[in-house]
Amino acid sequence: MDQTKFTSLIVTYNSAHEISDLLVDLRMCAPSCPVIVVDNASQDQTVDMIRGQFPEVLLIRNLQNLGYARGVNQGFDHSSTEYVFVLNPDIRIPGPQVITAMLGCLENSPQVGAVGPLQFTVEEKMPGIKFNCSHWGLRTFGVYLSYQLHHNWSSTQPIQTPLINAGCMFLRRSAYEQIGRINPKYFLYGEDPDLCLKLRRYGYECWLLPNVHVIHYRQRSLHTVPRRERLCIRWQAIWNIGDAFLTGWWRIFLDNLTGNRPNGNRLKSRGWQNL
Repeated sequence: MDQTKFTSLIVTYNSAHEISDLLVDLRMCAPSCPVIVVDNASQDQTVDMIRGQFPEVLLIRNLQNLGYARGVNQGFDHSSTEYVFVLNPDIRIPGPQVITAMLGCLENSPQVGAVGPLQFTVEEKMPGIKFNCSHWGLRTFGVYLSYQLHHNWSSTQPIQTPLINAGCMFLRRSAYEQIGRINPKYFLYGEDPDLCLKLRRYGYECWLLPNVHVIHYRQRSLHTVPRRERLCIRWQAIWNIGDAFLTGWWRIFLDNLTGNRPNGNRLKSRGWQNL
C-alpha cells in the first residue's frame, strides 16, 4: 500500500469523543498518510484535543458551521494526492486491509470514481449492519439482507452499486474535480446521491467491497444539538436527498435523451480479475 497516494479527510462537528479513536486507527493503519481535519466550529474540545494529541494532523478550523459538503470541498483544496479517503469522525478502522482493498479497487481501473466498505454497527462475531445508500442496488441490497438474516455474504468480489455512503469512501481526485465536486447547498445529507449520480453522468462507477468493513457509530454528533434543531435537520435531510435524486436522475435522463454525455465516451472497465 502506497500511503503517499492518498489523504485522509475528516469533517467534524462536536466530535471530540469519537475522532480521537479514528485518528489513532489512521496512525496505526496508515502512519505515512497525510490527515486533514476540517472542523465546522465545534463547541466541545475537538480542536484542543486534536492540537494536543495529534500534531501531525492538518487542522482547518472554521469559525462557523459550513456544513458537510463545503467541508469536504475545503479539505480537497488543502490536499494534492491522487486519492482522498473521506471519513466521518465516528468511523473505526479494524485494520490496514480495509484501506489496502479500497486503494487496490481504485488502482485496478480508471473507471472507478468511488469505493467503500461495508459499515457494521458493532464489532461482533455476527455484526449488525444498518441500511444506507450503499445498499441501493439489487446485489448490494442482497448483502444487507443476508446480514439481516444472520448470514455472512459469501462472495468477496466487489459489487457495482448506484451509490456509496459518504461516511467512509475512497474518491479519485481527478473524477471528483471533473464532476464539479459536491454541491455546497447540501449542508447535511443529500451529498451521497449528488456525488454518485454526478460520477455516473461522467462515466465513472461506484463499487462496494463486501470483503472488508469498518465500524460506524452513526449520527453521534447530531445528538449534540437540541432536539428541535435535530428535527429541522431531519426534515431538511428528506428535502436534500429528494432534491439530489431528482436533479441527478433528470440530468442523466437528458443526457441519454440527447445522446450527449459531459465527457464524451465512457471509459472501459478492466474488470476485477486482478483484485
